[in-house]
Amino acid sequence: MDSAILWLLGASGVLAVALFVIKGLLDQVPDIADSWHRAKHAVRGQNRSDGDDS
Repeated sequence: MDSAILWLLGASGVLAVALFVIKGLLDQVPDIADSWHRAKHAVRGQNRSDGDDS
């Protein structure tokens, strides 16, 4: 009986850590998307200005 309780506590601890990590990763997704869009716009803007100068 004691080992079943320890397994249950261990599994719930692992699940809690996994959920914490997943939440942290999902919280970063909007920042990554914004950075990607800014990088694309910067590259496109740089290419346009280079084409306009020549």
